Amino acid sequence: AHVLGGVKNGQRVVPCLYDHDLQSKPGPAMEVFSTAIINMGYWDPMSCHFFKRELPPPGISSWTRLRLGWLPETKVRTLAPGQQAEVLLGPLEDAASEVAAIRIPLTESTYYLIENRQPLGFDMYLPGSGVLILYADDRVGECRHGQAPVKLVDADPSAPRLERAAFDAGSRNTFVDAKNNVKVEILEKAGGSFRLRLGPP
Repeated sequence: AHVLGGVKNGQRVVPCLYDHDLQSKPGPAMEVFSTAIINMGYWDPMSCHFFKRELPPPGISSWTRLRLGWLPETKVRTLAPGQQAEVLLGPLEDAASEVAAIRIPLTESTYYLIENRQPLGFDMYLPGSGVLILYADDRVGECRHGQAPVKLVDADPSAPRLERAAFDAGSRNTFVDAKNNVKVEILEKAGGSFRLRLGPP
């Protein structure tokens, strides 16, 4: 993916998404590695090459797909903060999904991406399934000094390594960012899709 993405404006189009500072610390390799995946966990191969050693690589997030040009903009629904809408969000890995991601711009460089990860294709090799909310900042080039170009919002911080970061219909069905006038609520699951309500808190 690094080779495919190349470099643009002095930055890698698709950087590694694990924390470089944590990954470079001394210690047993697997132990050090597991502490470095603080941004995207096992939800993107640029963060971690596998959820379990015996499994193939995980599927690719909407953020990485957009960087590579592998997710058509026609499949991305863009909504302003506080804009009210109900959206049927299809599985990211399903080419038939009419809406595969939702983008909420916050500033010129920051935005939320919302995606639906279901056990289809390479997304069969993830730690779970559900709605992922990613916070992106295009000013950040690499994952260093506690910063990253993209980070998952963690729906369940009690689980290690973002393993239960996905929101779902049930107890983890709502995300609120009052500062930026954003609320995301899962209304229902319909097959592999989720019906979401977006609007102000």
